[in-house]
Amino acid sequence: MDLIETADVSSGHRHPWEIARLWVLRRLIGQHVPLDDGAVIVDIGCGDAFVIGELAASFPQATFFGVDAALTDAVVSARQAALPHNVRLFRDVEAVPASTAALVLLMDVLEHIEDDHGFLTDLLARPMIGPRTQFIVTVPAYQSLFSSHDVFLKHFRRYTNSQLRDRLEDAGLRVSDIGYFFASLLPLRLLGVLKERMRPPRNLAGTGLTTYGGGAMGTWMLSAFLTADALAALTLRRVGISIPGLSNYAVCRTSA
Repeated sequence: MDLIETADVSSGHRHPWEIARLWVLRRLIGQHVPLDDGAVIVDIGCGDAFVIGELAASFPQATFFGVDAALTDAVVSARQAALPHNVRLFRDVEAVPASTAALVLLMDVLEHIEDDHGFLTDLLARPMIGPRTQFIVTVPAYQSLFSSHDVFLKHFRRYTNSQLRDRLEDAGLRVSDIGYFFASLLPLRLLGVLKERMRPPRNLAGTGLTTYGGGAMGTWMLSAFLTADALAALTLRRVGISIPGLSNYAVCRTSA
């Protein structure tokens, strides 16, 4: 979860979108990125470390570094104590111990960065990026669906698959798989955008993950639905069929 939203979620349950996106990530890792013992995974823009905490529990022989400029000492202390032993959190990528990453995660990060090309080229020049480092990237899809929630989260843009591919390849990455997921959320977002155009919201914080208060059963049901949605999209993509969705993913590696 983006740290700007963390304080607003008090139900105790993760948002179904987060849980289903984690499933997408696990699926992409299983298909593309074998994580051997001793592998180093760096999650840049890790938020409250939910994603790497879950992955670290599944891959106890790997090392996970989470980086987020919005982390505070208090958040690091609180989260570090609750995370598996193989996770360490940092506020600056410069503080990450010197090691070559097997996998770099950029989960809904690029849209927050005004110069996304400059960010990527700078990242690829860092010592932790080796000739076999792979990347998994997710971003929100379709600029036409830019809404108050994007403004609240300080997004600069949303992407199409072609725009995401161009940005990654221009920076020096080679894309091996790219597609959309969460098709079922497109009509809801479209309706929300149309509503906003007729009556702009007064409270930007009252959108998206910040307002979720579902219980355990509701969370499970919605998570299962979104996971099935994503499974359909990823399965179709493997046979060459791409369907639109509210999010994009890309799997890529350094071109060296």
